[in-house]
Amino acid sequence: MTYIYYKRKNIYRNYPQETATVKWINDEPGEISDHTLNVKQDTFNANNRSN
Repeated sequence: MTYIYYKRKNIYRNYPQETATVKWINDEPGEISDHTLNVKQDTFNANNRSN
């Protein structure tokens, strides 16, 4: 038997932005407010200048 555990994680943080536009490109990559992210591995934090 295979168990799949889903862990909740924040992938996009851009404070003080209150709303975001999300567009799925396919199953994994998505575009959140003009930032393209692979939802399984990428994150965006506006406070971190390296993004």
